[in-house]
Amino acid sequence: MSESTLGAWTPFRPSPAQLQRIEADVGAILDIQAELVDNAPDLKVRDRVAHQYQIAGGRVALKVAGDLPAPLDGVGLFQPGAEYIGIGRISTGLGCPHLETDPDFLGIRLAFATATGPRVDFLGINDPTSPTDDHPRFMALLAATADAAGSKAVIGSGVGRLRLADLLATNLRLVMSLARRIGWFGGIATALHVTKQTARTARSTTAYQTYWTGIVETGGVPGKFVIEPTREENGLRPLDPGQRYLSKEWRERQGRGPVEFNLHWIPFINEAETPTVELTRPWREQRHLVGRIAFPKLDAESEEAQLWDALAAEMGANSGNWVRDRANSIPLPGTTFGVARLFAYRKSQDGRGALPEASYAQVFQTGVIDPGLAADLRRRRLDKRRAGHVDSAP
Repeated sequence: MSESTLGAWTPFRPSPAQLQRIEADVGAILDIQAELVDNAPDLKVRDRVAHQYQIAGGRVALKVAGDLPAPLDGVGLFQPGAEYIGIGRISTGLGCPHLETDPDFLGIRLAFATATGPRVDFLGINDPTSPTDDHPRFMALLAATADAAGSKAVIGSGVGRLRLADLLATNLRLVMSLARRIGWFGGIATALHVTKQTARTARSTTAYQTYWTGIVETGGVPGKFVIEPTREENGLRPLDPGQRYLSKEWRERQGRGPVEFNLHWIPFINEAETPTVELTRPWREQRHLVGRIAFPKLDAESEEAQLWDALAAEMGANSGNWVRDRANSIPLPGTTFGVARLFAYRKSQDGRGALPEASYAQVFQTGVIDPGLAADLRRRRLDKRRAGHVDSAP
């Protein structure tokens, strides 16, 4: 693929005034965190505003392909044949714990560091589109999910442990909240799109499925990454799956052997086929295989596995953690939505007191959780459990 085949793209390079405005647009993150604690009975301390409940977390490996597309070749992690140790996480999408097979996004976070130190995070959901086209509507959606957290139906709970009546009550309250914030037309349109996106999880038997990242700039070209299972195994699940069905299935799966994904890059073609503004439209995918990702086989009950799980939960992540050119000279994402996400993730991590990156940066190079970090992780997890806070499966 040559760059001459690509359509025109003008990256967003914000002025200081634009940065100030975008940061103000996402300033309600701290208020949303507080509202989630007030509304969701399983939350006792401020936590994530999205992807709060961890299905799986731990050590992960990346092996980069030997033959790479020209825009990626030599940029950041993308050194042909290179291998990296990282920290992976699979999660639900909402900011409060719930039945894992409720309609919701599933999320993935894969964090690595280059050989020279810069952090690189792949952040994706199990749908090829964004929930909204712009960050003000996304903030409205986050606020609406906080409004609806903990909603209960007046009537009974529905079929088995599915709590269908509670789910309907939650969805109704979410739509009403969206309508108040962005109008009935925008609220209903957003709710319908999200309903379509999240239906896949309601049918899922496993969190081992395909995830798409947002738009990232690499080597002067915008693109997305697709994290795809090496084999398709997401079939039909039981009607009454249980509270932590996906967590249990993942632990059993990883106990049998490594959980592997192919990493594909899909480049921007033009605005009509690969939209960078209408983010709720899917891209036409011209996939290039650029690596292999593996969560290694492990015993979920082992002390080491539990420490890696705690590290995945307590550390932060940011879509702005990326290397955009060979010199790492571009400090910010190339889209307005990307810049807004950078600020939103940063505020969320400050609000929940995420683990300082300096305390675990060495893990990316050594693959070892040292005694000091291990003690901090045990303390953080014990403090939350003593408070009755639900942060991941036991």
